[in-house]
Formats: sequence, structure tokens, C-alpha cells
Amino acid sequence: MISNNIQKCNLNGIEVEIYDSLSSTQTLLLERAQASLCLVARHQSHGIGSRGNIWESVKEGMYFSLALKQEDLPRDLALQSASIYFGFYFKEVINELGGEVWLKWPNDIYRGDKKVGGVMVSIKSGIIVCGIGINFFSPDSAFGALGKRLDELEILDKFFKKIKKATLWKEIFSKYKIEFHKNFGFSFHYQNRIIEFRDTTLLEDGALLVGCQKIYSSR
Repeated sequence: MISNNIQKCNLNGIEVEIYDSLSSTQTLLLERAQASLCLVARHQSHGIGSRGNIWESVKEGMYFSLALKQEDLPRDLALQSASIYFGFYFKEVINELGGEVWLKWPNDIYRGDKKVGGVMVSIKSGIIVCGIGINFFSPDSAFGALGKRLDELEILDKFFKKIKKATLWKEIFSKYKIEFHKNFGFSFHYQNRIIEFRDTTLLEDGALLVGCQKIYSSR
């Protein structure tokens, strides 16, 4: 953890701690395993991406992790699809603020054809920890970015409200499946194969059917 001033507040019953810089919001929150807590960083030195990859902070972005009790999630949600659940709501928030992004299955935030953010979910002792990172600006064309800075507290306030109001996974899924066609034209690696999204079927629990195989992750 990098020592610096901490801004604290409470949004919709969630305790929020905002740091200028941290090593990794996901790692630190998993260590604390405290529900109804959110750690936010404007820069991460050792951010964790999906599948254990390193999430490299760019010029300016927002990186946060939110911890909730498992019973706070929709009762019909398959935990393997929690990244779609959180990611879809986050995508909605960013678009409400003018971000023009979409959720690429199962956990990538895209603007056009470039990744600008990502979602990862971990579970520890009944606590669900959702980590989300999004790039606002990037001087490197290899990294996608929104091209605008959004207010962290406004993002979190809207995101928490959506999470608090959520009742059933099927309500989120009914919206997500309408947008799933945006994945067409992309492919992913799975078990040493390259699979086209056009050749998959999206199932109601958020998994993909590839041939006779049901998968929840693109790796």
C-alpha cells in the first residue's frame, strides 16, 4: 500500500475510501474482507486484471474494488457470471454520463473496438469482491480510453444505487442478451483454440455454449 491522504465518505450505505495511489484495490480489499466497503484509487502500481494479469494504470483513470455479502446479490445469479452482473451495471452508469461503452463478454469494457476497462470478481469467506478499472485518458494508442474524465463519486453513487435496487439476474440478462451481438466480429482464446463469438450461444445463466461445452470464462 502507498501511503497518502485518504478521502472518506458514505454512499448508499457503502463506506468509500479514495486514495490518490494504491498498490491494488483488489488485493487490499481481499485482505480486509470487509463487506459494504469500497476502495478507490486514481492510480495503481500493481493492479490485478482478469486471469491474474497485471492491470497497468494509464495517464488517468479510476480503479476500485467493492465488497458485498453474497446474500446481497440476486438470488438467481450464478456466481460464475457475477462479472457480467457488475459489468453491465457499470457500463450503464458510464453511458449515462456520456461514455459510450459496451460490455464484451464476460468482463471487458469496450469503447468501439478498444478495451477501456475491465471487471474481475473474487470470493473470500462469503464476501464478493468486485474490482473495476476504467481508463479516462491514455497517451499510448495501445490502450483504449474514454477521452474524458468523469467524477468518481458520481460514478460510485449511481453504481451503488443500481446494485442496491437489483432484484433478479434475469432482469439484467434480458437487457444484456439484446446487446450481445456487439461481440460478433470478435473472437477469444479457449483451451488453445480461437473461437468466434458468432459460433457461440449465450445461455440464460450468462455462460456460452460452444458446441456441447458450457463455459463461463474466455480463457
